[in-house]
Amino acid sequence: MGTAELRSIHIHPVKAFRPVGLREAEVEPWGLAGDRRWVLIDDGGKVVTQRQRPHLAPAVAELTPGGGLRLSAPGHEPLTVPVPVPGTTVTVDIFGGKVEAVAADDAAHAWCSALVGAEVRLAHM
Repeated sequence: MGTAELRSIHIHPVKAFRPVGLREAEVEPWGLAGDRRWVLIDDGGKVVTQRQRPHLAPAVAELTPGGGLRLSAPGHEPLTVPVPVPGTTVTVDIFGGKVEAVAADDAAHAWCSALVGAEVRLAHM
């Protein structure tokens, strides 16, 4: 049996956005640090994916110090999103499983809704 070789590490800070390459990553109990911890949800709480919205593929979310995001996409001004303060919780339906998450601020809501072309919320799990 041969030796395994890790050639690259990629995470999706926001599920449905383009992956981001890393030189190194921390492993947490639920996976790589920062990977898919943010999601877009529709008004019913269901996670929005690229399968439903393929035009999200060029959208980029970069992690910022402290755990926030910098969002960018063609035709949209970049937006920095802080980690949401505990308070506004939302129930996220991620492939049939229910998880509690914290909703991002109104600026993130507006930016993501404009990007998707429908009402969505950005939430942090």
